[in-house]
Amino acid sequence: MGQAFSLPSSGLRYLLGHALVYSDHIAICSPWLSDVDVRLPLAPGVDDRRMKLAAAISKFDTIVDVYVLPDEPSNEYALYRLSEMNNVDVTKVPNLHAKAVVTRNYVYVGSANITRGGLLTNLELCKIVENQYMSVDGYIQKELNL
Repeated sequence: MGQAFSLPSSGLRYLLGHALVYSDHIAICSPWLSDVDVRLPLAPGVDDRRMKLAAAISKFDTIVDVYVLPDEPSNEYALYRLSEMNNVDVTKVPNLHAKAVVTRNYVYVGSANITRGGLLTNLELCKIVENQYMSVDGYIQKELNL
């Protein structure tokens, strides 16, 4: 069985930043998605440690697969910002309720959407677990059937 630990949903901002800086491929699965503030780690090439999600994605070469609900007006601004980027692929999934941030090595799973409420306001349950598939696509396909 893999290792796991809890993470307050506010810590998800740091996890997103870490994933963007240190991963070559991530998946963000959030039915509702906003251009939230992320926190980047101290790392070479990181001058501004606070930035919006879309700005952080555009700064790094990380390939980002995004899974969201279709026809959700609250997602429009974030999706508009992400649609301009070559390293982002957006998939709209009907009836999506799963929330995850997937990297090759670890996966955030929990109840928090990648929104201001999900990260800062709501009481959410969040865990980080090892990615037993050692692949972003493998996890997304086998665990979420996407």
